Amino acid sequence: MDLTEATVSGKSRVKHRALLALLVPLALVSLAGCMSSRDNAASALMIDPVTTSSVPPLSADSEIMSDESVVRDLAGGLDSSRLSGLHPWSNPLTGSAGVISGLQAPSGETGSCRQFKTTRHAFDGVSLFDGKICRQDDGSWGIVSFEPAGG
Repeated sequence: MDLTEATVSGKSRVKHRALLALLVPLALVSLAGCMSSRDNAASALMIDPVTTSSVPPLSADSEIMSDESVVRDLAGGLDSSRLSGLHPWSNPLTGSAGVISGLQAPSGETGSCRQFKTTRHAFDGVSLFDGKICRQDDGSWGIVSFEPAGG
């Protein structure tokens, strides 16, 4: 290698180092925006207090009332020949689901009523309910009772 090649090669290395010296700090500064602005790693694990939802959560009572409506609509909508067996239900509003069983029209009662048992699988566990619906004057089904079983 002669002196001119060594000078060109040396200039090339200097250019690469200078470029690298400029790019590395620039990359670090630009990536700093991706990092948390909090003081330390432990504070980054804290819950963010910003509220992003404007829809209030349902209360436990309103969730059960919503589930009652789903169960009422299913139990009342079945043809009398299809009362026996298991009838699964789910409520996309609350995320609850269950299975209606023991659906029957009690004998000796005036009017058109149906009794049943249903499970309710929800965030707070699995519960068993006893229920009763009766046909209203306008032809719709109304909930007469929907209580925890044995209670």
